[in-house]
Amino acid sequence: MRSRYEITKEIKTRVKKQLAQEKSVVVKERLLAVHMYINGMRQEDVGKSLGRNRGFVGRAVKKYFAEGKEGFKEQRGGDRRSQLSQKQKKEIGYIINHSCPINAKGWDGKIIVDLIEYKYGIKVSRESVYYMLKQLNISYKKAKKVDPKKSEVKIKEWKINIKKT
Repeated sequence: MRSRYEITKEIKTRVKKQLAQEKSVVVKERLLAVHMYINGMRQEDVGKSLGRNRGFVGRAVKKYFAEGKEGFKEQRGGDRRSQLSQKQKKEIGYIINHSCPINAKGWDGKIIVDLIEYKYGIKVSRESVYYMLKQLNISYKKAKKVDPKKSEVKIKEWKINIKKT
C-alpha cells in the first residue's frame, strides 16, 4: 500500500475509538472510510464497499489527516434558529387561539406571516409558521375545495339509481 501519510498503531486505535463513539451518520461514514483505508484497503475498494467513489475516500482521508475528526463536521447549514423568542411565539399562539382576523374567516399561514411581520418586524416563511404552530400544539386544517351547490341528498339518490340499473 502506497501512502502519503504516516499511519501508526496509535492513529489506528484513535480512529477505531472515534468510530465507536460517533453518533452522526455523516461523520461516521467518513470515519469508516478512513478506518478501512488505514487498515490496508485501497481507496477504490473502500469506495465500492461503502457505495461511494474513490474521490470520496481520498477527500475523507486527506481531511482527517489535516484536521482530524473535526474536519468531518457537517457544514451544510443545519438547523436555523427561529428569530422569534419563546415569549413572542407564545404571544402569537395566544392571539391565534383567542381572536379571529378581521378580514378573513380564520387564520392561515399567510395571515400569520403578515401578523408576525407587522407586530415584530420579522419576516418568516409560511413553512416556519406551520412548524411554529406544531411546536405550540396548535392544529391547523388546510382548506378543501368544496362545491357550495353540492347536495349530499342528491348524490345518495343518484348512487341508489345507479345500483338499480
